[in-house]
Amino acid sequence: MSKEMIEVHFLHPRSSNTLTADVSPDCTGEEAIQGLLEGDDNGPFLEPAPPGHPYELVLKRSEKVIQPNMTFEQAGVVDGDVVEVSQAVQGAQLNGPFPAKEQK
Repeated sequence: MSKEMIEVHFLHPRSSNTLTADVSPDCTGEEAIQGLLEGDDNGPFLEPAPPGHPYELVLKRSEKVIQPNMTFEQAGVVDGDVVEVSQAVQGAQLNGPFPAKEQK
């Protein structure tokens, strides 16, 4: 028995663009991101992420992160929900040297 598709509104991470798509509740976060990268007749919704800045899906209503192996159903995504595409930062570095604090 197949599940009904749900309408999901994806928000672009760097623009005001929105993509509305019919998604299976069994779709995983990883599969959704791959679909957004591949696109359709209008081209891809997302460009490939730079190293160290992977895309992350966040259910706007609950601020829940949809993990790569989590299905939309497990994340609680329902018909009409908005999913924000953001870019996580991994291994942020500070570039030094920094001036020493002045001693009083």
